[in-house]
Amino acid sequence: MARARRRLTVIAALDMVGYSELIQRDELGAIREVRSIYRNLVRPTIARFGAHIIKTMGDGGLIEFPSVLDAVEWTMAFQTGMAARNAARDRAPIEVRAAIVLADLILTDDDRFGAAIGFAMRLQTAAPPGGIAITHSVRWQLLGEPAAAFKPAGFLSLRSIPYPVEAWFWMPEGKPMPRRVPTAGQTLTPGSLAVLALKPAEAPDLRPLTVVLPFDDLSPRADHESFADGVVEEMTATLSRVRDIRVVARNSAFTYKGKPTDVRSLGRDLGVRYVIEGSVRQSGEMLRVTAQLVEAETGAHLWSGRKDGTIHDPLALQDDVATLVAGALRPAIRTAEIERSRRKTSETLKTHDLILQAMPHFWAHRREDNAAALALLEKALAIDPRSSGALSLKGWCLSQQITYLWSEDPVRDRAEALEFAELAAELAEPDPLVMTAIGATFSILHTDQSRALLFIERALALDSTFAWAWTRLGYAQAYSEGPELGIESFEKAIALSPEDPIQFNAFAGMATCHFLLGHYAEAAHWAAQALHGRPGMVWAYRLLATSASLSGQTSLARHAVRRLLAENPALTLAGVRAGIQNLAGPALDRYMEGLQLAGLPD
Repeated sequence: MARARRRLTVIAALDMVGYSELIQRDELGAIREVRSIYRNLVRPTIARFGAHIIKTMGDGGLIEFPSVLDAVEWTMAFQTGMAARNAARDRAPIEVRAAIVLADLILTDDDRFGAAIGFAMRLQTAAPPGGIAITHSVRWQLLGEPAAAFKPAGFLSLRSIPYPVEAWFWMPEGKPMPRRVPTAGQTLTPGSLAVLALKPAEAPDLRPLTVVLPFDDLSPRADHESFADGVVEEMTATLSRVRDIRVVARNSAFTYKGKPTDVRSLGRDLGVRYVIEGSVRQSGEMLRVTAQLVEAETGAHLWSGRKDGTIHDPLALQDDVATLVAGALRPAIRTAEIERSRRKTSETLKTHDLILQAMPHFWAHRREDNAAALALLEKALAIDPRSSGALSLKGWCLSQQITYLWSEDPVRDRAEALEFAELAAELAEPDPLVMTAIGATFSILHTDQSRALLFIERALALDSTFAWAWTRLGYAQAYSEGPELGIESFEKAIALSPEDPIQFNAFAGMATCHFLLGHYAEAAHWAAQALHGRPGMVWAYRLLATSASLSGQTSLARHAVRRLLAENPALTLAGVRAGIQNLAGPALDRYMEGLQLAGLPD
């Protein structure tokens, strides 16, 4: 058998970031983007470097170069050109990842094969968006300035590669180098680079186990047993989509049907932490379903609620009860879990506990609490750098820090917030909270809401009862010139979780929508409602001030400005305008006009 022809060459692998999402959002538009990039930035430039395209893959390609220096210089020029292209666009940026490797390839007349091609594509997936990743062997071939431009990224764990790979990263001028995600035990530092740590051992599932017990039929003739069973079945199915908890299967729960049950014994027998029990009653043509949540360990009642309907539409009532319970249980269980985490010693705290402890600080919407949340999330990431929950929430906290004018370095914080969101998106499991947090960061920090909507809609596809996702959907719709739709989403969030600790944010969202619709008195009313729900949330006085002034409520507007200046005496109109990242054009001008009328200084 003839020996295969081989050659040592240099390969640059390119791949468009988020191509699948772009295709889902706008198939023809995404294809046009790829063609435009090849037509304007790739094909006209590679000949000068003696290069040629050896494979195209829809969202990327492989380019062969005669030398390492040719590959590096061309790829740097390409990524610099992409950065300039993005800066000139009024739409969301298109980012490309690139990797350069030395490759020992098998040659045919019209193609190239070999394990090195797979390696190049694996390294490319670890490259920073808009940047370049190279291996140590490539950098070793470089001298002087090209070599110095690449920064050490440590050792990467690449899928299907059985050994850690030492890598170096480069980013175009003006773009921040990504932060490093350390291995367990290290801490995140501002100047470090983003590298995926070696994958840790599979972590245990720390979500609390919950059981929905068969409901009692308390109707006079006891003839609604099948309806009660249907309520439990629908509720179990709905709760199984709530990512924050695990639910005991219906068949296991129904072994307790008709038996007197002590919740403490049940907790020990099934290992459950929370128990949902309830009953069905009839009065005339009305049916009432009552449900309650009990902590198994203590027997304490954490929540109770009820829903009424008619005997003529039992399926609708079953759906309504399941939605009611799912919407109410999440904040009730979250609060109980936060209290459990607080009772633990510092030595036993895990990433999950630290995320829980950060949440009350995160939703407090106060400067000092936001800093406390960031500190706890940093500790969580020191334990597990791959925690998409901690990464996504940290991005959200940083974006709050910018828009509420708490940041000492908004440019740095914005870059880091978007980077945490991108990394969380890469690592995320199908978790509605993570998807919502990623979407919130993109929504707060971008005028274009398309990417934010993609993640928020994914969160709602995973769990349509998640009030936080409906709240963030409302904001994204409001900033996408759909404030009427935003009002509907905020109303849905409020109805789903009437006792949610961040319900005030939905009130602020209602104010935002009415402001954008020109309903300034209504906007001032809802801004006041938000402040009533969270009195220390000083930033919302901006919304109250501008809405009240534009509706003629001058004294209320001036009072709001005094509250703003009491916290931040240096606050100015220019500072507020610089902090708003997701509003532009006439809407932003009107917002600033209202603040000026209210007395905020220039």
